[in-house]
Amino acid sequence: MNRVGLLAGTALLSVVLAAVACGGGGGGEGAVSPTSGATATPSAVEEQLKRMVLQPGDLPAGFSMEEGSFSTNEQVASGADDPQAELASLTEWGRILGHDVVFSPDSTVTNEAGVLIVESTVSLYESDSGAAASYADAVNTARATDWQANVQEAKDVRVEEVPPLDVADEMLWLRISGTALIGEAATEQAFVEDMVVLRVGRVRGSVAMASAGGSAAAQLAESLVRSQAADMAAGVR
Repeated sequence: MNRVGLLAGTALLSVVLAAVACGGGGGGEGAVSPTSGATATPSAVEEQLKRMVLQPGDLPAGFSMEEGSFSTNEQVASGADDPQAELASLTEWGRILGHDVVFSPDSTVTNEAGVLIVESTVSLYESDSGAAASYADAVNTARATDWQANVQEAKDVRVEEVPPLDVADEMLWLRISGTALIGEAATEQAFVEDMVVLRVGRVRGSVAMASAGGSAAAQLAESLVRSQAADMAAGVR
């Protein structure tokens, strides 16, 4: 990853995603180990989830996938303040499995949109109603979060709701912006975190992107959301 922007691209984005990770309500998922060993044959559900997150071809040239992981309900619940209550909610909603991937630009790439990092998640549920309940929980958490208090490295944090795109059954788009000390020289720079939670049928997903902001970044964020929504819809047909 480009070291300039590491603080805003990783630390701030992780705070944003902690509130709305794929399927865990307010507990968040973070990076967890794959559910199967390196030599195990991926399950049909794993293969299905891998097709519904953003794909390398969805990102501009010069981006690569840094990591990918699957998350069971037990793994998601272990990161919650009340693991037993979280696991009970996930079980009630019928969550089956989740998947998370992270992309970042190569160190030699200067991308027009100034994107630092992109994260894409999906989680599969037994029914549309279960996914809808999980989505509603994530939306409530996101709207109730004190972002200034949570993103402690940043100043002048502002949160706005971007009008949702007509590509999913439900969508919340938050744009979190401010300034932070970024890079090895610790210079104060502007940052924008686009965080989108969406539901398509019985799949809940999220797309999060950290950038320097601007029209090119906004256009890329919309393109990524449209791509993931289309992949989610194709994956549950």
